[in-house]
Amino acid sequence: MVQKPFAISVIAAIVVAGILTMSVLVGILSTKQAFAQAASTSLTLGAFPNKGKVGSSGTLRVSLSGALTSEGSAVDSATIHISGTGEGQQFTVTTNEFGSYSTFVDLAPGTHEIQAYFPGDATHTSSSATRVVTVPADQAVGEEDGGGDDGGGGDDGGGGDDGN
Repeated sequence: MVQKPFAISVIAAIVVAGILTMSVLVGILSTKQAFAQAASTSLTLGAFPNKGKVGSSGTLRVSLSGALTSEGSAVDSATIHISGTGEGQQFTVTTNEFGSYSTFVDLAPGTHEIQAYFPGDATHTSSSATRVVTVPADQAVGEEDGGGDDGGGGDDGGGGDDGN
């Protein structure tokens, strides 16, 4: 008779351990976050100088735009950091519901390496894109330069994709 209470207590302990294990597994599976990894992202950056000459302020207005996607889907409400627009300026823009962002900057004559950077978040990895824009000081941008040597006016913008 002494063995029956011992056997019952062992079986009860195993059943309780099994129930606890099952409840932990159900909790992990229902949240899908215990083993989740951040999804990779891709960021693009395009720079489109306005046509015309460098303005009286000595700068040229340039449109910057791009998109942030993750595994083929738009990432909305993401903060994109933009730098390289001159004199240590850095600013941020936010993607819309389509993952797109755009802004204008005024660039002084010279070569500017503009970088867009998404630092990542709880569900997405970081990514960046770079675009080099040259603003000529003495000629029209986006028009014939009249010299006939290159047929262009220095428009280094283009809508390319330099994203990672």
